[in-house]
Amino acid sequence: MNILLVSGGSGGHMAPAIAIAERLTEHRCIFITSNRKVDEIFSKKYTQFSFVKTNAKPLRFSPIAFFKCITSQVSSLHFALKFLKKHKIDLIISFGGFTSFVFVLAAKIKKIPSILYEPNVIPGKAFRLAAQFANKILLPDYVSVGYRRKKIERVGFPIRKEFVEKSKANARAQLGWPPSKRIILIIGGSAGATALNRWAQQNFMRFAHHNIDLYCIAGTELKEERSINFEDCTLHMLPFCENMNAMLRACDLVIARAGAGTIAECQFCKKPMILVPHGGDAYIHQLANGRRAEQQGTAIVIEQDNLDVLANRAIEMISNPTILLMMHRYLEKAFIPNAAEQIANIVEKFLQKRKTRPSISI
Repeated sequence: MNILLVSGGSGGHMAPAIAIAERLTEHRCIFITSNRKVDEIFSKKYTQFSFVKTNAKPLRFSPIAFFKCITSQVSSLHFALKFLKKHKIDLIISFGGFTSFVFVLAAKIKKIPSILYEPNVIPGKAFRLAAQFANKILLPDYVSVGYRRKKIERVGFPIRKEFVEKSKANARAQLGWPPSKRIILIIGGSAGATALNRWAQQNFMRFAHHNIDLYCIAGTELKEERSINFEDCTLHMLPFCENMNAMLRACDLVIARAGAGTIAECQFCKKPMILVPHGGDAYIHQLANGRRAEQQGTAIVIEQDNLDVLANRAIEMISNPTILLMMHRYLEKAFIPNAAEQIANIVEKFLQKRKTRPSISI
């Protein structure tokens, strides 16, 4: 059967969608993505799936941006209605982001069932709008919504199949990293984080004095890899990483934004974190995600306004085996396994109902 996964805009939306599609091998999976570079990178990597771009714009409420958003959403709804009919879609799974709302609305119009998945502690605007039309809402147990409880089913975060057990020694050998060096991995998110990239370059020498290497995933705006060397240490700047499993397994500590996907992958790989949530109202969910990880004992949160203390805290943590060991113990308990399989089973149940109840197109 034909499944449409609406997932574009960021790696945090794409990664769980890929993880679920990997478990639905008996069906045709089609992805709706944005025009952003990160979506293009995923589409080139996962060639077993079909990817289609849409021109939907993020939801904004300033006069000019709102007008552009509405115009885009109307155009996208027209596109979505035609797309669902042409490709005979049997089920939509939405992973949030600005590409999602019109496709869930179109599915409602076409009487095609839809499932929403939202891993952030505070759901976004697109999710809240789309939830009114969805048949099923999948949420981790820490996400609280005060409506449509009959639609809600509790699940964990689905992890892609490429994330497998691997020792630190094997991961470092695979990546060509020094076997005994202390290494911090800095993750700005799939689109990068200018503040963290700048911080890494400004503070690299301080880490070098403590014999610590830095690997910084700087985002797709960085055109090519580059390295800065000082004494026997190196700051490696990378545009994007296609082998996050190995990089997370190989490092000693992660400094990252507080996207739900980043936190889940770090917890799966059992890596202590320092989380620096994006600032601003548009990213309020990141602060909530970070605080939850902090309450679990798997991370500490440093807000972006306090970046001047980040270097000292990172050096203290990576130099203190007791702190790292304690966080490892909490990490052992934090991640909920088999979420991708659980969600795939939910999808299969919907598809079985679809087989016995033909859709009505208008």
